[in-house]
Amino acid sequence: MSKSLLNNLLNEWREEIEVSLLDTSSLCMALFTLSGDLIIANKAMKALFNVPGKPIDSIMNPPFIKLAELKARTSLVYEGFLTFGDYSNVNTSIFVRVYRRDEKILILGGMDTEQLIKQNAIMHSLNREINNLQRIVIKEKNTLESTLQKLNATNAELKEANATKDKFFSIISHDLKNPFNALLGFSDYLAENLKEMEPDDVEEQINMLSKASHQAYNLLEDLLTWSKSQRGTIPFNPSSLAVQDIFDEIESNLSDVASCKSISLIFENKGNAYLYADLNMVKTILRNLVSNAIKFSARNSEIRIIAENGDLYTIITVSDKGVGISKKNIERLWQLSEQYTTKGTENEDGTGLGLVLCKEFVDKHKGKIWVESELGKGSDFKFTLPLEK
Repeated sequence: MSKSLLNNLLNEWREEIEVSLLDTSSLCMALFTLSGDLIIANKAMKALFNVPGKPIDSIMNPPFIKLAELKARTSLVYEGFLTFGDYSNVNTSIFVRVYRRDEKILILGGMDTEQLIKQNAIMHSLNREINNLQRIVIKEKNTLESTLQKLNATNAELKEANATKDKFFSIISHDLKNPFNALLGFSDYLAENLKEMEPDDVEEQINMLSKASHQAYNLLEDLLTWSKSQRGTIPFNPSSLAVQDIFDEIESNLSDVASCKSISLIFENKGNAYLYADLNMVKTILRNLVSNAIKFSARNSEIRIIAENGDLYTIITVSDKGVGISKKNIERLWQLSEQYTTKGTENEDGTGLGLVLCKEFVDKHKGKIWVESELGKGSDFKFTLPLEK
């Protein structure tokens, strides 16, 4: 812009320029005497005078005393950055021009445009870096959370596996040992005293020997079946099955055990129910559920085994009027690690392993198993198996 145009601008817009110059927050202006007394300063410059004392005390680098000593051929004695503040507080630097005339010093300045552009570029670069770091942190956080979830799940599985292992060895060392101790005791007693024993005593010992043998065999069979299940070596060969054929076999196998307690087994096959399931697994499920019902039923009672086809599943119920199960113990029935076992109505032993097998085999068929029970009023064990493939 030429000087003539600038003079015209200053003359024509003097009032507006004066107001703007005094009120602006971007252009700093201050006029001092050579001795450092402030004559006038606009709003922007006053904001930089943040040190107690004279305004010149806020000028740090170069200090006012140095500016006052500068001389030049023209009125412009200094051009560069001027720092305001003190060493214990926030410092602010602006780009200024310092003029000296008639024992007065005029300071005019503000933010250097090139500096502002560079700072903005740096800020944008920093923002990009911060955003990248935030994304990395979020990704790492998600990865860490996922890892922690997997570790927690693995830890829970390990605890479950350890508890199951402990229970398994407990069954082998205690529950399986007891019937063999009984077998050895009864057989040794018979071997030593058979000739002197009365026929009734012999019959009683043989009956107890038979009972202990069946108990040991059934437990060993469950242990072997459970072990195969854990190793995934049990064949799974589902096919169409008539429920009545399964009922007939279960009745044949368990009727003698039930009759020992004068318990009636009542099988109800409503509508000639059928299944699409693995025969051996179904027989294992029913054998365990009916055996449990016999164990926890009183003498001279009855157990009902009911089958009925639904829309997609056949539901089978084993219902007894025995001792029942409390609500807090129902969920513990299906986990070997919980070690929940109770004696039967005539002190029959149990391990809880049979119910664990029942659940695993029902799950294998994608069915459901549950119990509805009340203490002192009996239990209804129910499970579903598919009708067709």
